[in-house]
Amino acid sequence: MHIDQRTDQQADSHLSVTRRETRSVIADSTTRTSTDRIFASGAPRAGGLWAATLAWHGAAWRAWCVVMMSVLACGLSGCGIGTDNAPVFAAGLVISPSTASVVAGTTRQFTAAPRDLNGKVLTGRLVLWSVSSTGTASIDGTGLLTAIAPGTVTVFAKSEGYSISADVSVLPVPVASVTVSPTTATVAAGTTQQLVGTPLDVSGSALSARPLTWASSAPSLATVDALGLLTAVAPGVVQISASSEGRSGVANITVTPGGAGPTMTAIQPAILQPGSTITITGVGLSTTNTGNVVTIGGVVAPILDATNTQLTVAVPCVEGGNVVVRLTTNGVAGPPLTRQLLVPRQTLAVGQAVVVTNNAASSCTELATTGSRARYIVTVFSASTSANSLTDFDLTGNTPTTGTSAVQVPMPQPWRALRSTGANTPVDAQAAQNAATDAAHMAFLERDRAQYEQLRTRAMALPRERASARAVAPLPALGDLRNSFYTLTGNCSDTSRVIRGKAIYIGTRAIIWEDTSNVVQSSVNPVLAGYYQRLGQIFDQEQYASVKNNFGDPLLRDAVTDNDGRVHMVFSQRLNGSGAAAYVTSCDQFPTSVSPGSNFGQFFYGAVPTTATLDVNSTNSPDGWFYFMARTVVHEAKHIAAISARVANNAPSFEQSWLEEGTARHAEELWVRESLHRVAWKANASFGTASSGGVYCDFNPSDAGCNGADALRRPSYGMRRHFDEIREKLLAPWDFSPYGDAVVQGNATFYQTAWSLVRYTIDRYATSEASFFRTLLNAQTTGTVNLAATAGVPMDQLIGGWGLALYADDYPGLTSPSPDIQFPTWNLRGIYAGLNALPAWSSRWSTP
Repeated sequence: MHIDQRTDQQADSHLSVTRRETRSVIADSTTRTSTDRIFASGAPRAGGLWAATLAWHGAAWRAWCVVMMSVLACGLSGCGIGTDNAPVFAAGLVISPSTASVVAGTTRQFTAAPRDLNGKVLTGRLVLWSVSSTGTASIDGTGLLTAIAPGTVTVFAKSEGYSISADVSVLPVPVASVTVSPTTATVAAGTTQQLVGTPLDVSGSALSARPLTWASSAPSLATVDALGLLTAVAPGVVQISASSEGRSGVANITVTPGGAGPTMTAIQPAILQPGSTITITGVGLSTTNTGNVVTIGGVVAPILDATNTQLTVAVPCVEGGNVVVRLTTNGVAGPPLTRQLLVPRQTLAVGQAVVVTNNAASSCTELATTGSRARYIVTVFSASTSANSLTDFDLTGNTPTTGTSAVQVPMPQPWRALRSTGANTPVDAQAAQNAATDAAHMAFLERDRAQYEQLRTRAMALPRERASARAVAPLPALGDLRNSFYTLTGNCSDTSRVIRGKAIYIGTRAIIWEDTSNVVQSSVNPVLAGYYQRLGQIFDQEQYASVKNNFGDPLLRDAVTDNDGRVHMVFSQRLNGSGAAAYVTSCDQFPTSVSPGSNFGQFFYGAVPTTATLDVNSTNSPDGWFYFMARTVVHEAKHIAAISARVANNAPSFEQSWLEEGTARHAEELWVRESLHRVAWKANASFGTASSGGVYCDFNPSDAGCNGADALRRPSYGMRRHFDEIREKLLAPWDFSPYGDAVVQGNATFYQTAWSLVRYTIDRYATSEASFFRTLLNAQTTGTVNLAATAGVPMDQLIGGWGLALYADDYPGLTSPSPDIQFPTWNLRGIYAGLNALPAWSSRWSTP
């Protein structure tokens, strides 16, 4: 079952995806004579992180992780019925506390009280709670906030059209004590001993990422460096302390006179490579791993096995060239050896990019430059399609040579949204409802995929379809009544759910049926009647041909189903509140002998307005409903074409939900570009104005210039959902995945991430949009296998390039950017700059 969720959400910026231990790299600046290195181990959260590297002009190089994806909407709500008692409406909202500081891992109760015009608290009113960053804090329905990770977060309370916010600082858990290991040691003069300091919280748990300050009570006896490496100088007793946030721990060290140390006689192989293992042969070695310490280029190397004559050692990621190998056994250091170490190297010009898909190279890579400075964009991604399969990763860089800037690895959020200022925006009113319906929406999609396979298996036993066996179905007349089944909450055998529909539009390719039980009927509401007529005209004149030409014919199997040459659109209030604004089902593609609840034709079902009051920002109103529904029709028609092709081709399964819904958003985009914006593929369309071909009118449904210039199609969502709904995915890409099961997202919020992944793939690798979509739609495979095969490149390359392009597309100063980092059809930065400059949207897009 393919369902389009409802939302009026406005959103802001940047994206995400997943991969195994790989890196993508882009260059963007002046280059430098020294060598910068990116080190990594492991891979990020699948579906939620990308990483790549780009250099640009500026201070020191900087790396960060970016990502995207969409929030899916919910169904329509019902209408209320008035009573004789006039309700008391809220006139404002007060939140307490208005600011707060909370330690990570603790909670804080927030309250929000609606007030009437006299300032009196209104009791028994529903308050919806949310936070701006679910990675920093969460909040439940009672206003109880749970601090998760250090940072800043905004708490939002919404009630009866009003919203208010409070700023919260999440503080790190304070250091309660510090331990030093070993607590006592005997070290021979002239040798070294590695000490480890661990900050602990009040419960004794280790705290990460806390700076330590090391000190020696007697530097004449022993010194200690910033990393805790003790060097014994002269015999005596000395205390070595490690301090963090005012707390200290101490190790008591006894320095003894020096003695003979171990001797390395050979290292094989002679040339070292990060990630490989080497064999050190020598005398005087400890037979235990912990009795030996090996450093390569100053970095401690893991010892995998030890005998009294040989050590097996893993080579760490260090800067290439001639490196010093040192061995200390039982605290006594032996003479060092020098060996050559080779590191995979990438040399990038400004604006160029590389996607590193080799595990060894992605674990340790040098970015070589020729200038004095370089800056990079790095994205990290995983190959897993399960975002809930977690893998840690590290991203580090070397210390630059003297005279250059220090390495920086920031995690920027370039399009951070401002908190709500109390405006009653459509997205605020529906945020909680969207979250509540995501799981149900995903269940609809997956249930229909399973039903398709069951129905196909049963249909294979039937005689082959013959068009000659079907008589031409008589077309209804306007006003005719007809029953149809709907299976939104049932199965394909359920014939108990019946809609009594009245034919209100009969066109060349569409028939529109209105449920006679709808609260608002077009027969008594001329405004709604006009919108129904416009939906039918748009489909007949444009949308049917757009889907047929770009994807496949929605009427491919019409001759063997109802044989009437029409797509049936059934609009019923039964969908309102279900979590689906519209849906199609594979049930209707199979005969009633296999699917008793089938209408055996080309059908889709849509929700309806529930009030005659006009409000373009509410899908319960006729104008807001049309604003949303015009692009929903072409979205659902694409689903019909996809199901028809799969049935006709006897495909073993239906397309995976994330890719099917993402490409249905492309059906919207193609119609929008062809008929609303009139912009070509790869035209780099930007925000525009009411009179240009950008997306301005999509975000301004009340603009008279937009509506006057296109009285048939406007107002229409156009591309609003594509760029609006990716807001939180762009801000916290590590929480979202195009595949639909990330930790934070509610299963079905993959529409926009999947759309943008496919848009990047087509822009980068396709020779024709229509050819690409037709190949994808008619394949026997599904998901990432289908997408990669159609593109002709591995998913590694697609995911890595996409992660870079989401941030680097139209980046200032890149005169010759790599094709790998572009979205040539849309100017992403121009679109978000336009939203930032638009008064109605600037509060949600704080920066261009």
